[in-house]
Amino acid sequence: MSTIDGWVFEDNLVPFLEHVSRYIGYAYDHLDEAALTGALDDTDDDDDPDRWFSYPLSGTPSLLVSLARSDGGSVVSIQVKGAIDAVLAARIETLFDLL
Repeated sequence: MSTIDGWVFEDNLVPFLEHVSRYIGYAYDHLDEAALTGALDDTDDDDDPDRWFSYPLSGTPSLLVSLARSDGGSVVSIQVKGAIDAVLAARIETLFDLL
Protein backbone atom coordinates (compact mmCIF):
# COMPACT_ATOMS: atom_id res chain seq x y z
CA MET A 1 0.00 0.00 0.00
CA SER A 2 1.31 3.44 -0.94
CA THR A 3 0.60 6.84 0.56
CA ILE A 4 0.79 10.19 -1.19
CA ASP A 5 0.71 13.32 0.96
CA GLY A 6 -0.04 16.87 -0.07
CA TRP A 7 -2.39 19.77 0.44
CA VAL A 8 -4.86 21.93 -1.44
CA PHE A 9 -6.69 25.14 -0.64
CA GLU A 10 -10.07 24.31 0.86
CA ASP A 11 -11.91 25.77 -2.16
CA ASN A 12 -10.11 23.21 -4.34
CA LEU A 13 -10.95 20.14 -2.25
CA VAL A 14 -14.01 19.06 -4.25
CA PRO A 15 -12.26 19.48 -7.63
CA PHE A 16 -9.33 17.45 -6.25
CA LEU A 17 -11.63 14.62 -5.17
CA GLU A 18 -13.54 14.74 -8.46
CA HIS A 19 -10.32 14.38 -10.46
CA VAL A 20 -8.95 11.55 -8.33
CA SER A 21 -12.32 9.80 -8.60
CA ARG A 22 -12.24 10.03 -12.39
CA TYR A 23 -8.74 8.53 -12.43
CA ILE A 24 -9.98 5.41 -10.62
CA GLY A 25 -13.41 5.12 -12.26
CA TYR A 26 -15.39 6.20 -9.19
CA ALA A 27 -18.63 8.13 -9.80
CA TYR A 28 -18.15 11.08 -7.40
CA ASP A 29 -21.47 12.90 -6.98
CA HIS A 30 -23.57 15.15 -4.73
CA LEU A 31 -23.79 12.45 -2.03
CA ASP A 32 -20.02 12.50 -1.70
CA GLU A 33 -20.10 16.27 -1.33
CA ALA A 34 -22.82 15.95 1.31
CA ALA A 35 -20.57 13.58 3.27
CA LEU A 36 -17.97 16.37 3.46
CA THR A 37 -20.41 18.84 5.01
CA GLY A 38 -19.02 19.62 8.45
CA ALA A 39 -16.54 16.72 8.24
CA LEU A 40 -13.50 18.98 8.53
CA ASP A 41 -14.82 21.11 11.39
CA ASP A 42 -13.00 19.21 14.17
CA THR A 43 -9.92 18.17 12.23
CA ASP A 44 -6.39 19.47 12.71
CA ASP A 45 -3.46 18.36 10.60
CA ASP A 46 -0.95 19.05 13.40
CA ASP A 47 -2.88 17.06 15.94
CA ASP A 48 -3.60 13.41 16.61
CA PRO A 49 -4.08 11.39 13.37
CA ASP A 50 -7.36 10.17 14.87
CA ARG A 51 -8.71 13.69 14.28
CA TRP A 52 -8.39 13.35 10.50
CA PHE A 53 -11.52 12.61 8.45
CA SER A 54 -11.14 9.53 6.23
CA TYR A 55 -13.27 8.87 3.17
CA PRO A 56 -13.17 5.87 0.82
CA LEU A 57 -13.22 6.20 -2.97
CA SER A 58 -14.30 2.79 -4.24
CA GLY A 59 -12.80 2.65 -7.69
CA THR A 60 -9.97 0.67 -9.21
CA PRO A 61 -7.87 0.78 -7.16
CA SER A 62 -9.86 1.59 -4.03
CA LEU A 63 -8.39 4.57 -2.21
CA LEU A 64 -8.74 5.93 1.29
CA VAL A 65 -8.49 9.71 1.37
CA SER A 66 -7.77 11.28 4.76
CA LEU A 67 -8.36 15.00 5.24
CA ALA A 68 -7.55 17.57 7.92
CA ARG A 69 -7.63 21.35 8.03
CA SER A 70 -4.58 23.34 8.85
CA ASP A 71 -5.20 25.12 12.15
CA GLY A 72 -6.58 28.58 11.46
CA GLY A 73 -5.99 28.34 7.75
CA SER A 74 -7.78 27.61 4.52
CA VAL A 75 -5.51 24.71 3.60
CA VAL A 76 -6.55 21.04 3.74
CA SER A 77 -3.85 18.43 4.21
CA ILE A 78 -4.55 15.22 2.32
CA GLN A 79 -3.24 11.65 2.46
CA VAL A 80 -4.22 9.27 -0.34
CA LYS A 81 -3.64 5.58 0.48
CA GLY A 82 -4.07 2.50 -1.67
CA ALA A 83 -2.49 0.31 -4.33
CA ILE A 84 -1.21 3.34 -6.25
CA ASP A 85 0.88 2.67 -9.34
CA ALA A 86 3.42 5.12 -10.78
CA VAL A 87 0.96 6.65 -13.27
CA LEU A 88 -1.74 7.30 -10.66
CA ALA A 89 0.89 8.66 -8.25
CA ALA A 90 2.08 11.13 -10.89
CA ARG A 91 -1.49 12.26 -11.56
CA ILE A 92 -2.25 12.80 -7.88
CA GLU A 93 1.02 14.63 -7.29
CA THR A 94 0.27 16.85 -10.29
CA LEU A 95 -3.12 17.72 -8.80
CA PHE A 96 -1.41 18.79 -5.59
CA ASP A 97 0.88 21.05 -7.64
CA LEU A 98 -2.01 22.56 -9.61
CA LEU A 99 -4.62 23.00 -6.90
